Amino acid sequence: MQDEVWRSVDIIRNNEGVPHVLQQKEVVYTSGVSEESAGYTKPALEHRLVPLTDLTKFGD
Repeated sequence: MQDEVWRSVDIIRNNEGVPHVLQQKEVVYTSGVSEESAGYTKPALEHRLVPLTDLTKFGD
């Protein structure tokens, strides 16, 4: 069984000083027996920048 997730790698500020999170896609391989069974992840070559404010919400 296989799934894809995004792992946060680092925080980077753009030219305006706004913080963004650098994320890397990972492929998750599991045995499929149960959600708690052992598996492993493999990094993919795809990356993305996400504004930090999109990942953190305060006071809502």
